[in-house]
Amino acid sequence: MMGIEFGIPYYGAWLAGSSFALVCLYVGLNVLERMRKGRIERFVEAKLAPRLLAGLDASAQRPLAWFTLIGFAALAVAIAQPHWGQSLREIRKHSRDFVILLDTSESMRAQNPLPNRMERAKQKIALLLDKSPADRFALIAFSGAAQLQCPLTQDHRYVRTVLDSMDTDVISAEGTNIADALQAAIEVFKKEDEDAGASNKASRAILLISDGEQLEGDGVEAAKQAAEYARVFVLGIGDPQGADVKLPEYMTRYMAGQRRDTSNPDMTQPHRSILDEETLKEIALEGGGAYARSVADTWDIDELHARFATLSTRDLSSDLRLRMVNRFQWPLAIAVAAFIAEGLWLALMPWLRRRRMSKERANGVEGAEYA
Repeated sequence: MMGIEFGIPYYGAWLAGSSFALVCLYVGLNVLERMRKGRIERFVEAKLAPRLLAGLDASAQRPLAWFTLIGFAALAVAIAQPHWGQSLREIRKHSRDFVILLDTSESMRAQNPLPNRMERAKQKIALLLDKSPADRFALIAFSGAAQLQCPLTQDHRYVRTVLDSMDTDVISAEGTNIADALQAAIEVFKKEDEDAGASNKASRAILLISDGEQLEGDGVEAAKQAAEYARVFVLGIGDPQGADVKLPEYMTRYMAGQRRDTSNPDMTQPHRSILDEETLKEIALEGGGAYARSVADTWDIDELHARFATLSTRDLSSDLRLRMVNRFQWPLAIAVAAFIAEGLWLALMPWLRRRRMSKERANGVEGAEYA
């Protein structure tokens, strides 16, 4: 048996609603016909109507009701988009490439915003993944050095698994080196160019997520170099007013034990970490992208995602698949034919009435002759 599917969601509810509407239409048409007969019977007795009203034929009205019912029923089926039969279709997957640079330095422990900067950054990345189901993502963690944690992949579940494991102790090298992170992103795109034999700069973006506390390297200069391979966007995490960062207990004990020179400041004490927006904005400017500061709602990711929409997409893969064919044209043609037939029947009714009158007159004359 040939399978039939419908493209409209909640088909069961649609079928029930359409059936109910058709029943109401049928009842309504019958009520109107009875009202029409009632108006005639007010002036003429039912038995005398065929004699006094020449050409009157109640049966001529019935096709109009059937044309109306068939037309609306076919229209309901067409809107439901019935699919049957199969044909080969070429399916193309379009994608963009994103390399996310996640700051994992100790300043990301600051509890501004709550619960802390690291958790807020992970939440924003997860939100971006939800908004970009067809795109490929790579994840690079950085502090004093940068390390590729997840290569470019379309497997978002794997990206989320790696993301969940991110913390400020992922990279052993202390400090914050944004330039090194941008260089690591460049290496990812260089490898992609070598594998593909061509550059796809227009479909690429680097998203730097950091509080901007740059202790090493020159992130602005690195952004200029990265702009040759992708556009650089920046999401600032933190507050320009700053927040205190307290080292974890195990690091406090370790550094206290290693401290020898009492002339240097005590690094085990909390220090103030400030969101350096000026540096981050300059990085975004030199990288040809845009800057947004993290907020409690989704405005920041929505704004960046709108900017990402200006990137080109590339064909990631293409294959042939059997897909059921949408046959909505057939019931739609039946509906159109039914409504046209209804109009034609209305146009023919005066002619049918005159024809019936002519026959009645002829029969009357013939009966008079025999009489």
